[in-house]
Amino acid sequence: MPILVARVDSDTQMQAIKRNAKKERSKIHNFPLKGQEIGSSKTGFEEDLKEYDIMEDLKSHDLVLIKKNAQISTRYDKKGELRSRFGDISFNQSRSIFDSSIMETPFRGFFILAWMAVGMLALKTLVEYERNNTRIYTSNIIRIMQKDLIKVGFADLLMYLSMYATFFLQKLIRNGYLDWDNTGMYLQHVYQCGFLFFWLLTAKRMEFPWIGKIFLLLHSLVMLMKMHSYAFYNGYLFKIQKELDFSQRHLNNKKQKLDKETTSALQKSVEFCKFELTSQSTTSPFPSNVNLKNWFWYTMYPTVVYEIDYPLTNEIRWKYVGTKMLGIFGVIFLMILVAESWLYPLALEAIQLRKLPVSQRVSPYVFILLEMAPPFLLMYMLVFYLIWELILNAVAELTGFADRSFYSEWWNSVSWDEFARDWNLPVHRFLLRHVYHSSISAFQLSRYNATLFTFLLSSFVHELTMYVIFGKFRGYLLYFQMAQIPLTYLSRTKFMADRKILGNSIFWLGISTGPSLLCSLYLVF
Repeated sequence: MPILVARVDSDTQMQAIKRNAKKERSKIHNFPLKGQEIGSSKTGFEEDLKEYDIMEDLKSHDLVLIKKNAQISTRYDKKGELRSRFGDISFNQSRSIFDSSIMETPFRGFFILAWMAVGMLALKTLVEYERNNTRIYTSNIIRIMQKDLIKVGFADLLMYLSMYATFFLQKLIRNGYLDWDNTGMYLQHVYQCGFLFFWLLTAKRMEFPWIGKIFLLLHSLVMLMKMHSYAFYNGYLFKIQKELDFSQRHLNNKKQKLDKETTSALQKSVEFCKFELTSQSTTSPFPSNVNLKNWFWYTMYPTVVYEIDYPLTNEIRWKYVGTKMLGIFGVIFLMILVAESWLYPLALEAIQLRKLPVSQRVSPYVFILLEMAPPFLLMYMLVFYLIWELILNAVAELTGFADRSFYSEWWNSVSWDEFARDWNLPVHRFLLRHVYHSSISAFQLSRYNATLFTFLLSSFVHELTMYVIFGKFRGYLLYFQMAQIPLTYLSRTKFMADRKILGNSIFWLGISTGPSLLCSLYLVF
């Protein structure tokens, strides 16, 4: 380990200098900051005082250099080349699967047939409403959606504006009013916790309908991830900038005697820090990216992982936007039909079972579960298509965000970890960088424990959504999601390795029954 050397040779001499500094402090006007020049003419006392400050500065950063040597492998790849901490994720110009490859495969006819079947089912449902002299716009689901709509929208606007506290905190750090390590990071953690619970309590106190509550919760989680990624991305780079300034200052100090090992460590530090800072952007070098324009556009982009630069398109295809908007309203209409015609009556029936003793609920519960499975599966697929294909692509087109890889071929999954990666790529990227990798670096967790920690955090957040919807904590979703871990290891056994069809069948069995099983459990028990 490097030993940092200064010309103060003993503790006795250091204490004498400190006593002299206290005696002479009142004699010196405009006393300088630590490590700064005292004046053009230097007395012997001033020289000793400066050397003492340099030594204290070095000693205070000695642990940083030691840790850097211990973690040097994280700064270089296997070939010995410099590696950025943010090299785990890259954004590239791409198109979503349903926008590109799905219509270029031999199975495009099945895709069209599936939508025709859904359309015929919707038409049949509308005809039945007409025969019964009822209107879909007077349905219970529409009534729930319309309740407090303006209030929910206004609360969402205020929630978005409250995100800007994160930006202003980074501005204070950039301007030198705060330090990220000593103050900024802790303020950010406190604010994020307060942000989440404040808006949870606000939605509950305002007595919004469950649709309004779950919308605000999900949007608040998106904003929370955005704030966290922005703050800790820039916070890390502020630390790198601080390390660079420290290393350069002491390398350039000709009066300071450093051994070869320490000099080499400082030189490597300068090399890496310059690489890390310049590799983030070629157009907006750090910290010039901490500005209102960059922050605003980041909040608009359909991603929860911050980068200084993203691949962007040159123009907005308004025909494409119109197609996606029509699809959004069409899918929402289909979801209302499915919910009103099948799920809402079954939910009322399940709620009535609560009045019975537990032993008498089991038999009718099984039939409710079987009846719920088909419409819930259809609803599950519609929700996926609405959010990840229609809404995110529409937002991406309007903002010029060119990376449209919001999901991968999750329907071909043969294990639950594969599904977790491919189902929701924006959130997967956030968990990979800010939970999995951060837990390894911050808490020194092993990869296995970091995986468990990531799954556990994700499970708690999913359970929180169930609490908001049903108003009670049962832990069913938490249990089933954590159960995916042993199932994942089972899928990696030799028995399952070459049985892709069996693995995909087990996966689809879980998708087909899981949502209805969870919903019915929360409703009945």
